[in-house]
Amino acid sequence: MRPWLSALLLVSVYVLVMTMTHGHASPHDAFLCDYVLRHFHDDTGAHNAVAAILLNYRMYDTMFEALILLTAIVGMHQFLPRRADIEAGEEARHG
Repeated sequence: MRPWLSALLLVSVYVLVMTMTHGHASPHDAFLCDYVLRHFHDDTGAHNAVAAILLNYRMYDTMFEALILLTAIVGMHQFLPRRADIEAGEEARHG
């Protein structure tokens, strides 16, 4: 029952976010796109435009996204029950 409830919550949040942001697409700034494509090698020294954007232009954003992911993984590891805890609870309940 618990996995189904989690999946339902996840899908509900996804649908809610998608409906809220459906009509709010922001247009791309042509000047900024052209600047990045023409000058990323001179600005950052990177040979790949995607790497230049993720690691240099948006470095703090990428770093904090990784930190949030790491925090979520550590939190799940700390707070979810382990197999030994579940088995010990079953033994204690059945006496």
